[in-house]
Amino acid sequence: MSDTVNDPAPSLIPLELLFGNPDRAMPRLSPDGTRLAFLAPDDGVLNVWLGPVGEDHFEPVTNDRDRGIRTYFWGHDGESILYLQAEDQADERSDTVRSRPGTGSRVHQAPPHAAGSGAQPA
Repeated sequence: MSDTVNDPAPSLIPLELLFGNPDRAMPRLSPDGTRLAFLAPDDGVLNVWLGPVGEDHFEPVTNDRDRGIRTYFWGHDGESILYLQAEDQADERSDTVRSRPGTGSRVHQAPPHAAGSGAQPA
């Protein structure tokens, strides 16, 4: 039988381990199977990284510096990456952004709550 009075207190799991960013998450192959994208921290903030399959050279293709990217998808054209990005720190709404890696092109798609869309924010 264990003597709980004299047992040392269990060590706590560090908060960074529980709530910190993963090293890499959500890997997705490009539609043609030649490129791999995933989420990873860039200066401590989750961003989308991209590189050729079978190589170790990956570069960030997004540049979020606030809340980080939490979800992304390959576009139907196989070249674009679509991701959600918070409009600002005080607003819970997100914009859908379409990025074409290698071109520097980033286009904010109109969110459903945009003026003139006819939709109302939730």
